[in-house]
Amino acid sequence: MHLHLLCSLNQQSNSTDEHKAIRARMQDKHPVTGVHQELLVTWRLLYANAREGLVLPVVGMLARFLPTPGLLEGTPWLQLTFVLLKTVFLFICHLYVFEIVNQVTSVEEDRINKPQRPIPSGLLTVAGGRKRWSISWIVCPLLAYYLAGSQACCLFIWYQLWTFFCYVWPSINHFMFRNAFASVGVYNMFRLIDQIIHSEVPSFPLPPTNFYLVLSAWVMLTVHMQEFHDSEGDRKMNRRTLPVIAGPRWDGALRWATAFLVMGTGITPLVITSKLYWDGENKEFLNQPWIYNGTVITAVLHVIFAFLSGLRCAFSWGKAAYDRKTYKRFYMLAAYTMVCYLSFAYSTV
Repeated sequence: MHLHLLCSLNQQSNSTDEHKAIRARMQDKHPVTGVHQELLVTWRLLYANAREGLVLPVVGMLARFLPTPGLLEGTPWLQLTFVLLKTVFLFICHLYVFEIVNQVTSVEEDRINKPQRPIPSGLLTVAGGRKRWSISWIVCPLLAYYLAGSQACCLFIWYQLWTFFCYVWPSINHFMFRNAFASVGVYNMFRLIDQIIHSEVPSFPLPPTNFYLVLSAWVMLTVHMQEFHDSEGDRKMNRRTLPVIAGPRWDGALRWATAFLVMGTGITPLVITSKLYWDGENKEFLNQPWIYNGTVITAVLHVIFAFLSGLRCAFSWGKAAYDRKTYKRFYMLAAYTMVCYLSFAYSTV
């Protein structure tokens, strides 16, 4: 019976009153429901952005090992397991410290765009969200310090300050800051990944700064693709995202511009790799078949997903569900393959 009530509570179709009634029944039948409810609240807080906040860093961590098969083979499995567990755990924390702020400060928007989230669905109160905000912002940097060192702790604190600046105060209502938040967040994310790896494998080679900057620049140019499927709620909340600024009149032009940006940046890795091959300038690159083949394969995969994302964006005809799938699946696949490409491309720098 308890499992049935939990499943009912997790249904997106239930109204707020229905959620409250189900919670009351759970408390009557099973007084000790705190752990179950907290797990459910955490799941509902995080799952919508898990591809960006959890799957991406795990892919990034795995991608960092791809160009170094010798180091991978020489590292004990226990250390590699700890790297994976630390990455998953700390990026659950990393996503949590953002999502709790995002959802506490955008309740009305979520009632329109994402009613299944815990606050608009009645699973969590705003006061409860603020309490979790305070606790998580103290505990998570300390956990990062314990598991991955002082630099990881500093990266957590910096990310929290950046989140506060963009979502709490002054919370500048401009599309550039929406893109910049994601761009800086990705830079921070991959710096943290390398700190986690280094905490277990000190000999692991860190990439040059350009690795982080190129990835952040790509995100800055293309991440506004995420705004199309939320445009109705953003318009009602007066959020100055690009689709809201463009409006229905210029929506088609914005979609095509976005498509050309995604496809244009998507083909660049393949062009650069082809030029290196034909010119033969980088002998070290050409003399390592594993690195060269990995670079070519990931560049080709990135082109495929970038073109699929761009074409779907251009030919969406304003369907929110279609736009959501374009961003959540195809664009994120382009992001994963971009990360893998850069890991190979910068491995010989």
